[in-house]
Amino acid sequence: MGVRLAASLGLFLGSMALGWWLHRRGVMTPTRAAHLVRFIVKGPSPVVLCLSFWRMNLRSVEPWLLPLTGLLVAASTLLPAYWYARRAKLSRSQTGSFLTSAFFSNLGYLGAFTAFAMFGEEAYALCVLYFTFFTPSFYTWGFWVGMRYGHAPDSLKQAEMFKDDLRFYPFMGMVIGAVLSLSGLPRPPLLEQLNHALIPFDTALYLVAVGSQISVTSPRPWLRECLAMSAIKFIYTPLVAWALASALGLKGLARLVVLLEASTPVGVSPLVLPLLFGLDRRLTNALWLFTTALAIPWLLLVLPLLARL
Repeated sequence: MGVRLAASLGLFLGSMALGWWLHRRGVMTPTRAAHLVRFIVKGPSPVVLCLSFWRMNLRSVEPWLLPLTGLLVAASTLLPAYWYARRAKLSRSQTGSFLTSAFFSNLGYLGAFTAFAMFGEEAYALCVLYFTFFTPSFYTWGFWVGMRYGHAPDSLKQAEMFKDDLRFYPFMGMVIGAVLSLSGLPRPPLLEQLNHALIPFDTALYLVAVGSQISVTSPRPWLRECLAMSAIKFIYTPLVAWALASALGLKGLARLVVLLEASTPVGVSPLVLPLLFGLDRRLTNALWLFTTALAIPWLLLVLPLLARL
């Protein structure tokens, strides 16, 4: 277990560090990073999702409870996050950054890949099903918070963001895979080997692109906010997830996925919102960096306990 977890965290941190280094060297420019992301979203990602969903048993009710659980877990973070923002007297832009950082966790490129490394391809597919709420929430609620608490340019309209067809490629991959699963058609063994290679390849390329746009600065000026966010991500949210999983009767791998995803740090997506809407970029960056660093020892502690919870 330790070797697989180390490999998962190594790929996550190593890929982002490589992207950051390539940016510093002038190789991975914002334009090249954007082209790389478009290639990933249109190429390997739909194939990975199709093959992963094809392997799942979607005739059972249990997997379909995961998106609801994921949304409820994410939404539950808003109460303590808003309470802290009011108590700490954060500015409007800081409040927006804090709320979005609390809601959006690193469910995909840390949570899902860790699940793949630890529990296999089916766990990866369950994770993807768990965070299907993520993209719609990001383009609706996330943008609403950005416009409410930031100062977006007048030319930026939320409707324009929906015109980008990139998000439909992964969605179609999931749909095709789900149809194949429900049809009962067996997946050829050769495709399993293909997906086991594509999942880390897809993850690493995306993280290189994301890492190239990360600014690494000390989170010390925001230590109190970082500690508060860590309490939300690593104490409050896992407790909520455990209560929901128990209430819904989730068992086995589905339960493990819920508890794992609820233990992930601040996601990468909130780092985009300050650029679009004028939220506090330094605070968002500090929250991401601090909770991501803390997630490494946290996951080492939590993962061996998941099967017992």
